[in-house]
Amino acid sequence: MKKILLVLFLSLSTLSYGQTKTLDSFVNEWLGAPYRLGGNSKTGIDCSQFTKRLYKEVYSEQLENVAWRQWNQTKRILKAGLEIGDIVFFNSKLSPSGWHCGIYIGNNKFVHASNRREGVIISDLNSYPYNRSYKGAGRL
Repeated sequence: MKKILLVLFLSLSTLSYGQTKTLDSFVNEWLGAPYRLGGNSKTGIDCSQFTKRLYKEVYSEQLENVAWRQWNQTKRILKAGLEIGDIVFFNSKLSPSGWHCGIYIGNNKFVHASNRREGVIISDLNSYPYNRSYKGAGRL
């Protein structure tokens, strides 16, 4: 009986881990890629194109091209209810559109194409400036 439960547990863990592993692989491939406004490749990508590409490659879902349209496309969720893969949105004085977005990856962290200086990085939602500019989160 213990062997059957262990095999069942390992099978379920592998299935749920498989999706996270795909997300992990995508994030690891893109960390450090340069930021470029309007860019959509590893030679330069902006925040909304990064979220769009991640959703296409990891979840086989189609997101709109720009952050404010992604906001309109998703269902609002509370910060306390964030799940891995949710899109987090911010007000941004640095962006021409006034928007910034990234993908929640758990433990209060999110991955995003930050700016020309940092490129694709992982940040903490409680760190400055994200703790002050958090707008909300969305889920497809």
